[in-house]
Amino acid sequence: MFVFLDIGFTLIGGPAVGPAGWLMRELGLPPEAREPLKGWLFHTPLTGPDTLADRLSQTFDRDPTMTRTVVAGFWEQQIQDAHELPGARALLSRLEAERIPHAFITNIWTPFLLGFARVFPEAYERVPVYASCRLGISKPNEAIYQHALNAAGVRPEEAVMIGDTLAMDIEPAQRLGIKTVWLLHRPDKEREDLVAVLNGEKARPDLTLAGIDALRVAHLRALLD
Repeated sequence: MFVFLDIGFTLIGGPAVGPAGWLMRELGLPPEAREPLKGWLFHTPLTGPDTLADRLSQTFDRDPTMTRTVVAGFWEQQIQDAHELPGARALLSRLEAERIPHAFITNIWTPFLLGFARVFPEAYERVPVYASCRLGISKPNEAIYQHALNAAGVRPEEAVMIGDTLAMDIEPAQRLGIKTVWLLHRPDKEREDLVAVLNGEKARPDLTLAGIDALRVAHLRALLD
């Protein structure tokens, strides 16, 4: 058995507004900035806030000093806003205690990943992290899952994916034959997909729970029996 886990809103919570939306609002960026901005945030191994700020100010003709100030503050806020979701630490501790191999597959930008490192320092240091900001690929692209499977040396049928988003976490894993656990931490965000699953229009995950605090190692073992 090998367990893959999403990070954002599976193990840690954070701000309701994503980083692209927040920066667009605060810097007054045009709507067409959203897609390139998301690419810079989630597909680039940013070394610090100034790297991003300089790119934003040059691309969108914003005052460099103001942009650096805004981005630096937001960068630190993202690190500090990361917080453990109830049950996450207990599950990770149980996986460690029972020597169940696991890794993280996540769409994430650098400061929120640093927030995860702040909340779960031991897991961050000891467990492989397959992050979009490091690899340049993101869910739902199946390539990030295949990369993680290859690195772990496991077959899809030996693995379980745990995540909170049907489109990003569950469906690509299903397409590869990975067992799935869908955590409804944000049911309002998943409403359309939840209805589609209930109506048989989308494939049902192998297990659906209200939150990670309800997930037990016995559930994971049962999926792979």
